Amino acid sequence: MSATYAVLGCGWLGLPLAESLRKSGHPVRGSVRRQTALAALEDVGVAPHLIHLHEDKVEGAISLFLEGVSRLYLTITPGLRKDPKRNFVAVIENLVPHIVKSQVREVVFTSSTSVFGATQGVVGHDTVPLPNTESGRQLLAVEQLLLAQTSFATQILRLGGLVDRNRHPAQTLARKEIITEPQAPINLIHRADAMGLLLHLPNQAPWNNVYHGVVPWHPSKKDFYDQAAKELGLPPLRFSDMPGATNKKVVDLRIENELGYVFKEPRLGLTNWVG
Repeated sequence: MSATYAVLGCGWLGLPLAESLRKSGHPVRGSVRRQTALAALEDVGVAPHLIHLHEDKVEGAISLFLEGVSRLYLTITPGLRKDPKRNFVAVIENLVPHIVKSQVREVVFTSSTSVFGATQGVVGHDTVPLPNTESGRQLLAVEQLLLAQTSFATQILRLGGLVDRNRHPAQTLARKEIITEPQAPINLIHRADAMGLLLHLPNQAPWNNVYHGVVPWHPSKKDFYDQAAKELGLPPLRFSDMPGATNKKVVDLRIENELGYVFKEPRLGLTNWVG
């Protein structure tokens, strides 16, 4: 019988991930925080659970959710934009004992390349993170907490900016009066490849390691978003004429060269890119 997997946090990324895991032949449990979101899990054949994580407690039957699960995906975010005072580290510290008491032996956590802060130049898997935001600092602390556990193995996937045709950063940029740093390289990944890596790495990559989910393609912000705006039918974007200083490129050569992953959307969903 196939191993049972669980996805804690079935939102924009976690829900299609749970559906993909189920289609690959695994019994899958998924969690959401709202009663109204349970039906979406049922619709894709994922066993629905209502779980809400707090700094000092877990609302919902977390033991039942984790019972018999061998691999747990944590696709939850710090949520500091909505709640700047939230202690995400405490949330995960409160969750870990429940994982330890379960049969979970593998944990995959989606982090962010924001842990590198203002670091410039080529950023690789051996670059020391220097977060300069509260979200970045808390994500790095959670990474370290999970990697320090001995009762389960951990993989960290630091994702770049997530894009999808129906949820694209160009839509936000179109509302800005001026977009700064037009020359900055992009560090993005399509949702299809974020899911692809979450499916691929646990079976192909060493555990207790950190990987970077960023497409190995870094055109300038201006070039990429100008084309994205055209293809999405958005008005022309307004970029600053002032040259900026940002030149960060996040890379992980292991993803393709050593681990054999082939990106599904190497041009991040663009269909008419020239150059």
